Amino acid sequence: MSSMIIRETMLKKILLAIVVIGFSYSIALSQEQRELDKEVKVRTTYQPKINKALRLGKLPVIKDTSTFTPSFDYFIQAKPLNVGFSPAEIPAAKIVGEPLKKLNSHTLTLAGGNYSTLFGDYRFNNQRSKTADIGFHLRHYSTNGKIKLEDDDKVKPDFSEQLAEVYGTAYLDEGKVSGRLFYKHTGFNYFGFPQLDDIEETTTNLFPYDEQKLNNFGLNALYQSNFKDEEQLNFGLGLKYEHFSDDIDAKENDILISGNARIRRGDAFWSLRSEFDYFAIDGLNHLEDSNWVTERKTLKWSLNPQYLLQTGNFNLQLGVNAVLATGDDSETKLYPDVKVDFEAIDGIMSLFAGLNGDLKMNRYKDIVEENRFIYSGLNVLPSNVKYKLFGGIRGSMSSNSSFTLKAEYSAIDNQYFFVQNNILIPQGMTISGVPYSNKFGIVYDDVNVLRLGAELTIGWTEKLELNSSVWYNNYSMDELGEAWHMPEFEMQVSAKYSFTDDLTFNAGVNMIGERSALLVRYDLTRVEKLEAVYDLNVGATYSVNEYFSAFAQVNNLFADKYYQWDGYPSQGLNFLLGIKVNL
Repeated sequence: MSSMIIRETMLKKILLAIVVIGFSYSIALSQEQRELDKEVKVRTTYQPKINKALRLGKLPVIKDTSTFTPSFDYFIQAKPLNVGFSPAEIPAAKIVGEPLKKLNSHTLTLAGGNYSTLFGDYRFNNQRSKTADIGFHLRHYSTNGKIKLEDDDKVKPDFSEQLAEVYGTAYLDEGKVSGRLFYKHTGFNYFGFPQLDDIEETTTNLFPYDEQKLNNFGLNALYQSNFKDEEQLNFGLGLKYEHFSDDIDAKENDILISGNARIRRGDAFWSLRSEFDYFAIDGLNHLEDSNWVTERKTLKWSLNPQYLLQTGNFNLQLGVNAVLATGDDSETKLYPDVKVDFEAIDGIMSLFAGLNGDLKMNRYKDIVEENRFIYSGLNVLPSNVKYKLFGGIRGSMSSNSSFTLKAEYSAIDNQYFFVQNNILIPQGMTISGVPYSNKFGIVYDDVNVLRLGAELTIGWTEKLELNSSVWYNNYSMDELGEAWHMPEFEMQVSAKYSFTDDLTFNAGVNMIGERSALLVRYDLTRVEKLEAVYDLNVGATYSVNEYFSAFAQVNNLFADKYYQWDGYPSQGLNFLLGIKVNL
């Protein structure tokens, strides 16, 4: 017990000693800290410096004061080397143009074939000249072989055509003057079914003539300036006169005065065209009037200003066509004249579009040239092409191959269509029996016409070339049942192959689709279908020398009996054999 008390007392002493020592140490440490916080300032004049590092200087240069002048000598002994070659002397080069091809002043073509066909053509042209070109031309074509009609009767068309013309151009310093004087004669029979001899005695021929002769005489002259500076006004003045008559009653005189002007301003051209056209027709037959013979006199004035902008691959034409007609055809019309052409791919493809219109006067001469089997003096009213919208793509597949895709949409008032005129009787005319005629008259309607076409030219090789065109036509009629005698489909294809330098072959096909014709015959009226036309032709030309060649041509190779006009069949297989002389 006493020992435990002693140990406890010793432990307390030790703890007390530790506390006293720790307290004393903390006091001493704080005192030392206060002494260390005293500020000491040292003052002196010494400024320390750092010595620069020792650097190496530039590379050493050795200057040699001694001089040395080289001195040497040599000797070459010449010894010729005989190679046995002597170069030819080359003459100086000269730049020359392509040699001009020889011109033949005289060309004569003579040919004959079946259907009693005769053909002759003579042309004269002066030799190459810088001052004037003068030419003279004569042509004859006739065919009179019999053709079988619907009633198996064989008749002769007795068709013949002669042409004589003189033409020329005089070249001035800054312009040219050109002119033409011509006479053309055409004769034929109204051979279409039915013939007068096949009609009963109780019938009356509305037009009691079976043959026709047409005469056309004309002359024209034109002056056109040709200033090289396009910013100078270029202009032209023209005069044209034509007289046309048939062998019955109709006569037509036409005088046309025309003018044009064109000038460049900046990137654009300004142009103006104008025409004064006066025509007078005597001997017209108006079946709807009581007067059998009438006349028609009209003056048509047209004014067509244009603005043409050409910038790079883009061409823009803006214009209007103003038409004023006075006299028996009194009309005032204003049509747009706009065209855009854009070259989408340089040298490969272009896009084009446009909008225009016109007033077609339908002169008697124009109608006869379209269908010569109309009756004498047929009067056709003007047709108003209110607008024609067109567009397409034009391109090149190679240097000698090209194509065109085109679409047209037109709205036309008073469009005429041909029908056989068998029942239209002039007012005030007394007839006995059934009226008869194998000649064509016309009917009118307002139409919308859609045309889609493609043209293609391909040069397969230097020896073979192909040309083709295809058109699809759609007529939307207002009153008539159909567009009489107008085809829905048209196609033309021609090929030329040079077998050798002297022998050339050609072939082609002309196709006209099925057409509708209004048949008015006695007391019968119905619609007939004219079958499609497939006219295949082949030919060949052999050149004996540069002056003489022979040729052969075969048409309608399949001998199809087709009708271009209702009641008028075409010839079957027909051919021509001929020669051509160039001097």
